[in-house]
Amino acid sequence: MMRKAIGQKLKPGARLKQGKMFKRIESQNGGPVYTVNREGPKAKPPKERDYFQINDILLDLDDYFSKAVRQSTEEDESQALKKWSQDPKRQQLQSKLQKLENELDWSRLKAFEMASKPTNSWRLGSHDILSAALGAPSPAPLIASPDGQTGSPTAETQSDILHLVCAENGISGRAEHNDSLLLSWLQSRTRLSKAVESFKHLPLPPVQSQLAAALKDQNSVTSIRRLLSHSLSSHPDDISFRQPLTSRSSPTQNDMSSTVRDACVRVLEQEDGKGAHDLLVFLGNLSQRLSSRGDHIGAPLCGFGLRLSADICKPQASRTYLGMGFEYGHWTTSDYALKDVLHALETYLHHLTTGSGSSRLGSTGRQTLLKLLVGAGNQEDTIAESFRALALDALQRPSKDGVVQTTLGIYRAYIVLLGQLGAVASLWQEWRLSATQVDEFANNGKSRGSGSQPDSFASNVFQAAVEAARSVVTLSHDTMPTNLDLAGCATLDLKSIKQQNQDSWLGSQQNEAHPGRQQMSGRTRAALELPLDGWMQAVRLLP
Repeated sequence: MMRKAIGQKLKPGARLKQGKMFKRIESQNGGPVYTVNREGPKAKPPKERDYFQINDILLDLDDYFSKAVRQSTEEDESQALKKWSQDPKRQQLQSKLQKLENELDWSRLKAFEMASKPTNSWRLGSHDILSAALGAPSPAPLIASPDGQTGSPTAETQSDILHLVCAENGISGRAEHNDSLLLSWLQSRTRLSKAVESFKHLPLPPVQSQLAAALKDQNSVTSIRRLLSHSLSSHPDDISFRQPLTSRSSPTQNDMSSTVRDACVRVLEQEDGKGAHDLLVFLGNLSQRLSSRGDHIGAPLCGFGLRLSADICKPQASRTYLGMGFEYGHWTTSDYALKDVLHALETYLHHLTTGSGSSRLGSTGRQTLLKLLVGAGNQEDTIAESFRALALDALQRPSKDGVVQTTLGIYRAYIVLLGQLGAVASLWQEWRLSATQVDEFANNGKSRGSGSQPDSFASNVFQAAVEAARSVVTLSHDTMPTNLDLAGCATLDLKSIKQQNQDSWLGSQQNEAHPGRQQMSGRTRAALELPLDGWMQAVRLLP
């Protein structure tokens, strides 16, 4: 059988492809059938070639002896270099290489600076590696923030602290997002720090003086905390906060407690008082750490803690620092500490008289503050350490120039605070117990030329307290005893606070009391001389 000739015209470069003689098809029964392939051979497509265009000047240069070819100049060379020497990939690699070199130089410089400064607060510690490994948010603070905030605006988060630790130790920022790489960096820096310390043979200045100098350069609560933590861990026996005072007026310059307090005050001033909560938490943690080894934070920091607790309106924290001062004798050995006590009392008085503490101090908070003032314990017949005991102890000391006004200010704030809390039973008892004593102290101070005082200091103070208490005290229908001791009066006032109307707290805060400007009326004096049951009825009828 003859095949049909292929009459189609082939394209240039194409060639015929020999086909098969038989082809397979499917029959109607579904089986394979082979028939003669009557289709002619198919032409293969031509091979495709990629052509490129070359610059005309190169083609001309190929014909060196041609009349159209001119000699090349420096301008041609610069133009060629400008056009053909730029390689984006090469430039990108060079840029990355330069960044790596700069990062390596920065890392080495930071590592050298850290190794040469043993008092750097951002030195790596074991807790840094553990904290980075956990990667968990900071736990809830031991002391709740005021106004229901989760933290102060200046508080640093866990990620911020990790970033600062890495930056100060020359650890690349890329390592923060890679756990294995970060662990390798942290371990490397820790080994380097230990190696540098083992090769140091030069005599170093005392650790106490080094720490004092380093504290002057700190600018945040976190840096102060880290510096003290490193120092206490590496030199636990060389740092002591328990140093005697050279005088009753001020602490010594070498006192570590005073040095730490100065650093905290400086940070607090820089943050406009917003870091009081963080500083109070720091002091609490430091106190726990020192107490575990038989040490304490010292009188300056104890007084500073009392101030901070009053600033954020936390009577329970104030009770802790007041008790600490009694335990170690801070309030009786230092006249300087009395200023901290006066500041705390006046701060609480400011909170109550301006309304800033009304939202923070509920009934429970006011009861805690009253216990702190009078010294009421868990039992009705218990009188514990209190602001009252501190004020009476100061009244019994020999009057000194500059201390009389502080002592009288403590007593004044104590009495007016009783009035602001509506503790009229305690006021009635204090009139009998301490009014005469404080008048004698004030008259002695006046005779010593420490400042002019009213004829009856106690009368003016109690008048201001009674006026503050009138709108707060509640009427009780229970039978009142004719006489109670101070502990019984405090218990009676604690029950009265529960029954007070919270709206009346704001009513007593419209005008701040000025004890030194008021004179006791005859009706107030006569009411105070009544028995307790008569006084409780008469105080609500006073004008």
